[in-house]
Amino acid sequence: MPQLLLELFSEEIPARMQKRAEEDLAKAFGEKLKAAGLDAKAIKTFSSPRRLGLFIDGLPAKAADVNEERKGPRVGSPEQALQGFLKGAGLTSIDQAQIVEDKKGSFYVAKIERAGRATTEIVQEIMPEIVRAFPWPKSMRSQSSDLQWVRPLHNICCVFDGKAVKIAVEGVGSEAVTWGHRFHAPEAMPVTNAADHASKLRGAKVLIEREERKTIILEQAKKLCAAKGLELVEDVGLLEEVAGLVEWPVVLLGDMDPDF
Repeated sequence: MPQLLLELFSEEIPARMQKRAEEDLAKAFGEKLKAAGLDAKAIKTFSSPRRLGLFIDGLPAKAADVNEERKGPRVGSPEQALQGFLKGAGLTSIDQAQIVEDKKGSFYVAKIERAGRATTEIVQEIMPEIVRAFPWPKSMRSQSSDLQWVRPLHNICCVFDGKAVKIAVEGVGSEAVTWGHRFHAPEAMPVTNAADHASKLRGAKVLIEREERKTIILEQAKKLCAAKGLELVEDVGLLEEVAGLVEWPVVLLGDMDPDF
């Protein structure tokens, strides 16, 4: 089944906000997909100083068709009740409803038949809503628009089933590309899926998985200390922070003149 890839590329996101942002993105995206009739069984997120994103495997090409019967008010009910029923059922006239008899009397029933919308259309609709309402602890306004984001947002890369999906948000770019490490490999690279995205970024000195960066930092720090006959004093909070400050971790061991 098709795969969805999303990357929000910006200026440096504060380290302390990245992990929570992954959780907020997955929650908001999952809830809006479900409301639109799409079931995302597993949403995998990633973050680094300059990017926040997710990918979903096995997302259907369109939402399921809707076929349901909605029971309305009793025949002869007040006009206000009838209008509320029509609005909720998507009808324009009470003549479009059927009258069904049961033990309690005669009731209006609406038969709702609606074709499922394309996934790309749904994503194009919900992503601007998510971006505009994203719950950053602190945010800033873009110089060129009223969009509020944690730091200037440069591009929204969205690819579904190998094809680019344009996302329109207050003039922010929307190309199926990503960028490598700011200093080691800053060039833009086209992407077609999640594996392609992660592979190209790794080659461009960017590790998108937070846990992988943490593991590398911890292992390298222990090795450097052991080589000097030292024991690393582990600090979970510091490790989380440093993993959010770098996209390609390389641990260095420094010292100072004994006189100081």
